[in-house]
Amino acid sequence: MDDEEADLREQIFHNNVREQIIFLLLFILLYLFSFMLIEKFRRRDSEDYFTADEDEVKVYRISLWLCTFALAVSLGSALLLPVSIVSNEVLILYPNSYYVKWLNSSLIQGLWNHVFLFSNLSLFVFLPFAYLFSESTGFPGCRGLKGRVYETFIVLALLGVAMLGLAYVISAWLEGDRSSLDALLNLWTYLPFLYSCVSFVGVLMLLGEYCKDNESYSGIAVR
Repeated sequence: MDDEEADLREQIFHNNVREQIIFLLLFILLYLFSFMLIEKFRRRDSEDYFTADEDEVKVYRISLWLCTFALAVSLGSALLLPVSIVSNEVLILYPNSYYVKWLNSSLIQGLWNHVFLFSNLSLFVFLPFAYLFSESTGFPGCRGLKGRVYETFIVLALLGVAMLGLAYVISAWLEGDRSSLDALLNLWTYLPFLYSCVSFVGVLMLLGEYCKDNESYSGIAVR
Protein backbone atom coordinates (compact mmCIF):
# COMPACT_ATOMS: atom_id res chain seq x y z
CA MET A 1 0.00 0.00 0.00
CA ASP A 2 2.82 2.41 0.87
CA ASP A 3 4.60 1.60 -2.38
CA GLU A 4 1.44 2.28 -4.37
CA GLU A 5 0.93 5.63 -2.63
CA ALA A 6 4.57 6.55 -3.23
CA ASP A 7 4.26 5.63 -6.91
CA LEU A 8 1.06 7.68 -7.19
CA ARG A 9 2.67 10.73 -5.59
CA GLU A 10 5.70 10.33 -7.83
CA GLN A 11 3.49 10.12 -10.92
CA ILE A 12 1.57 13.23 -9.89
CA PHE A 13 4.85 15.07 -9.29
CA HIS A 14 6.25 14.11 -12.70
CA ASN A 15 3.01 15.09 -14.43
CA ASN A 16 3.06 18.47 -12.71
CA VAL A 17 6.70 19.06 -13.68
CA ARG A 18 5.97 18.08 -17.30
CA GLU A 19 3.00 20.44 -17.48
CA GLN A 20 4.99 23.34 -16.06
CA ILE A 21 7.78 22.74 -18.58
CA ILE A 22 5.23 22.72 -21.42
CA PHE A 23 3.69 25.95 -20.13
CA LEU A 24 7.12 27.58 -19.94
CA LEU A 25 8.09 26.50 -23.46
CA LEU A 26 4.79 27.73 -24.91
CA PHE A 27 5.16 31.06 -23.15
CA ILE A 28 8.74 31.49 -24.41
CA LEU A 29 7.61 30.83 -27.98
CA LEU A 30 4.70 33.28 -27.69
CA TYR A 31 6.94 35.90 -26.05
CA LEU A 32 9.57 35.65 -28.78
CA PHE A 33 6.93 35.89 -31.50
CA SER A 34 5.32 38.88 -29.77
CA PHE A 35 8.67 40.61 -29.41
CA MET A 36 9.45 40.14 -33.11
CA LEU A 37 5.98 41.41 -33.99
CA ILE A 38 6.40 44.55 -31.87
CA GLU A 39 9.88 45.16 -33.27
CA LYS A 40 8.47 44.97 -36.78
CA PHE A 41 5.81 47.62 -36.20
CA ARG A 42 7.69 49.75 -33.69
CA ARG A 43 8.28 53.39 -34.59
CA ARG A 44 11.88 54.13 -35.45
CA ASP A 45 11.63 57.77 -36.44
CA SER A 46 11.04 59.24 -32.99
CA GLU A 47 13.92 60.67 -31.00
CA ASP A 48 12.11 60.00 -27.71
CA TYR A 49 12.86 56.28 -27.97
CA PHE A 50 16.56 56.82 -28.56
CA THR A 51 17.28 59.56 -26.07
CA ALA A 52 20.64 59.81 -24.33
CA ASP A 53 18.98 59.80 -20.89
CA GLU A 54 19.65 56.46 -19.22
CA ASP A 55 16.45 56.60 -17.15
CA GLU A 56 14.33 57.10 -20.26
CA VAL A 57 15.96 54.12 -21.91
CA LYS A 58 15.24 51.92 -18.86
CA VAL A 59 11.64 53.13 -18.70
CA TYR A 60 11.15 52.39 -22.38
CA ARG A 61 12.65 48.92 -22.06
CA ILE A 62 10.52 48.01 -19.05
CA SER A 63 7.37 49.24 -20.80
CA LEU A 64 8.34 47.29 -23.90
CA TRP A 65 8.81 44.09 -21.90
CA LEU A 66 5.43 44.50 -20.18
CA CYS A 67 3.65 45.18 -23.48
CA THR A 68 5.36 42.16 -25.04
CA PHE A 69 4.21 40.02 -22.12
CA ALA A 70 0.63 41.27 -22.53
CA LEU A 71 0.71 40.59 -26.28
CA ALA A 72 1.99 37.06 -25.65
CA VAL A 73 -0.87 36.45 -23.21
CA SER A 74 -3.42 37.81 -25.69
CA LEU A 75 -2.06 35.53 -28.42
CA GLY A 76 -2.25 32.62 -26.01
CA SER A 77 -5.87 33.43 -25.17
CA ALA A 78 -6.72 33.64 -28.89
CA LEU A 79 -5.10 30.26 -29.56
CA LEU A 80 -6.52 28.58 -26.46
CA LEU A 81 -9.83 27.46 -27.93
CA PRO A 82 -8.37 26.06 -31.19
CA VAL A 83 -5.65 24.25 -29.25
CA SER A 84 -8.28 22.75 -26.93
CA ILE A 85 -10.38 21.56 -29.88
CA VAL A 86 -7.41 20.09 -31.75
CA SER A 87 -6.06 18.31 -28.66
CA ASN A 88 -9.49 16.81 -27.96
CA GLU A 89 -9.76 15.54 -31.53
CA VAL A 90 -6.26 14.06 -31.36
CA LEU A 91 -7.11 12.23 -28.14
CA ILE A 92 -10.30 10.86 -29.72
CA LEU A 93 -8.44 9.65 -32.82
CA TYR A 94 -5.51 8.15 -30.91
CA PRO A 95 -6.77 7.21 -27.42
CA ASN A 96 -4.07 4.59 -26.77
CA SER A 97 -1.09 6.31 -28.35
CA TYR A 98 1.92 6.73 -26.10
CA TYR A 99 3.02 9.96 -27.83
CA VAL A 100 -0.16 11.95 -27.12
CA LYS A 101 -0.78 10.90 -23.53
CA TRP A 102 0.63 14.25 -22.36
CA LEU A 103 -2.33 15.96 -24.08
CA ASN A 104 -4.67 15.28 -21.19
CA SER A 105 -7.45 17.25 -19.58
CA SER A 106 -5.15 18.41 -16.77
CA LEU A 107 -2.84 20.14 -19.26
CA ILE A 108 -5.71 21.91 -21.04
CA GLN A 109 -7.30 22.95 -17.75
CA GLY A 110 -3.94 24.30 -16.60
CA LEU A 111 -3.62 26.31 -19.81
CA TRP A 112 -7.05 27.84 -19.26
CA ASN A 113 -6.20 28.73 -15.65
CA HIS A 114 -2.87 30.31 -16.57
CA VAL A 115 -4.35 32.31 -19.42
CA PHE A 116 -7.19 33.56 -17.23
CA LEU A 117 -4.76 34.60 -14.48
CA PHE A 118 -2.25 36.35 -16.72
CA SER A 119 -4.91 38.00 -18.86
CA ASN A 120 -6.33 39.66 -15.74
CA LEU A 121 -2.85 40.68 -14.62
CA SER A 122 -2.05 42.09 -18.06
CA LEU A 123 -5.31 44.01 -18.33
CA PHE A 124 -5.44 45.44 -14.81
CA VAL A 125 -1.75 45.65 -13.81
CA PHE A 126 0.88 45.32 -16.52
CA LEU A 127 -0.59 47.44 -19.32
CA PRO A 128 -1.73 50.31 -17.06
CA PHE A 129 1.63 50.22 -15.29
CA ALA A 130 3.51 50.34 -18.61
CA TYR A 131 1.50 53.35 -19.81
CA LEU A 132 1.66 55.26 -16.52
CA PHE A 133 5.33 54.44 -16.10
CA SER A 134 6.19 55.83 -19.53
CA GLU A 135 4.18 59.01 -18.85
CA SER A 136 5.43 59.60 -15.29
CA THR A 137 7.97 62.26 -14.36
CA GLY A 138 8.49 61.62 -10.65
CA PHE A 139 7.50 63.56 -7.55
CA PRO A 140 9.10 66.91 -6.66
CA GLY A 141 12.25 66.15 -4.70
CA CYS A 142 12.27 62.52 -5.84
CA ARG A 143 13.21 62.47 -9.48
CA GLY A 144 14.81 59.73 -11.48
CA LEU A 145 13.73 56.16 -11.98
CA LYS A 146 12.83 55.61 -8.32
CA GLY A 147 10.52 58.64 -8.25
CA ARG A 148 8.81 57.52 -11.43
CA VAL A 149 8.20 54.08 -9.95
CA TYR A 150 6.64 55.63 -6.83
CA GLU A 151 4.41 57.89 -8.89
CA THR A 152 3.32 55.02 -11.12
CA PHE A 153 2.37 52.79 -8.18
CA ILE A 154 0.39 55.57 -6.48
CA VAL A 155 -1.50 56.54 -9.64
CA LEU A 156 -2.14 52.88 -10.44
CA ALA A 157 -3.49 52.27 -6.94
CA LEU A 158 -5.83 55.28 -7.21
CA LEU A 159 -6.97 54.12 -10.63
CA GLY A 160 -7.62 50.62 -9.29
CA VAL A 161 -9.70 51.98 -6.41
CA ALA A 162 -11.72 54.12 -8.83
CA MET A 163 -12.32 51.23 -11.23
CA LEU A 164 -13.31 48.81 -8.47
CA GLY A 165 -15.66 51.36 -6.96
CA LEU A 166 -17.24 52.05 -10.33
CA ALA A 167 -17.68 48.35 -11.04
CA TYR A 168 -19.18 47.84 -7.57
CA VAL A 169 -21.70 50.66 -8.08
CA ILE A 170 -22.71 49.46 -11.56
CA SER A 171 -23.02 45.85 -10.37
CA ALA A 172 -25.15 46.87 -7.37
CA TRP A 173 -27.32 49.07 -9.60
CA LEU A 174 -27.91 46.28 -12.12
CA GLU A 175 -28.63 43.65 -9.48
CA GLY A 176 -31.02 45.95 -7.65
CA ASP A 177 -30.04 44.95 -4.11
CA ARG A 178 -28.15 46.64 -1.33
CA SER A 179 -24.58 45.48 -1.25
CA SER A 180 -22.74 45.21 2.01
CA LEU A 181 -19.16 45.87 2.98
CA ASP A 182 -18.39 42.15 2.72
CA ALA A 183 -19.40 42.16 -0.93
CA LEU A 184 -17.22 45.22 -1.50
CA LEU A 185 -14.21 43.50 0.03
CA ASN A 186 -14.84 40.28 -1.88
CA LEU A 187 -13.30 41.29 -5.21
CA TRP A 188 -13.93 37.93 -6.89
CA THR A 189 -17.68 38.53 -6.90
CA TYR A 190 -17.53 41.25 -9.53
CA LEU A 191 -14.03 40.92 -11.00
CA PRO A 192 -15.36 39.04 -14.10
CA PHE A 193 -17.92 41.82 -14.53
CA LEU A 194 -15.15 44.42 -14.37
CA TYR A 195 -13.12 42.40 -16.86
CA SER A 196 -16.09 42.34 -19.25
CA CYS A 197 -16.65 46.08 -18.88
CA VAL A 198 -13.02 46.94 -19.59
CA SER A 199 -12.94 44.56 -22.56
CA PHE A 200 -16.15 46.09 -23.93
CA VAL A 201 -14.75 49.60 -23.62
CA GLY A 202 -11.57 48.46 -25.36
CA VAL A 203 -13.58 47.02 -28.26
CA LEU A 204 -15.54 50.28 -28.59
CA MET A 205 -12.32 52.30 -28.63
CA LEU A 206 -10.85 49.98 -31.26
CA LEU A 207 -13.96 50.32 -33.44
CA GLY A 208 -13.84 54.10 -33.03
CA GLU A 209 -10.21 54.22 -34.16
CA TYR A 210 -11.03 51.92 -37.08
CA CYS A 211 -13.92 54.13 -38.21
CA LYS A 212 -11.76 57.24 -37.85
CA ASP A 213 -9.01 55.71 -39.97
CA ASN A 214 -11.54 54.70 -42.63
CA GLU A 215 -12.91 58.23 -42.76
CA SER A 216 -9.43 59.70 -43.10
CA TYR A 217 -8.55 57.25 -45.87
CA SER A 218 -11.83 58.00 -47.65
CA GLY A 219 -11.11 61.72 -47.46
CA ILE A 220 -7.65 61.23 -48.93
CA ALA A 221 -9.07 59.04 -51.74
CA VAL A 222 -11.71 61.66 -52.59
CA ARG A 223 -9.07 64.35 -52.80
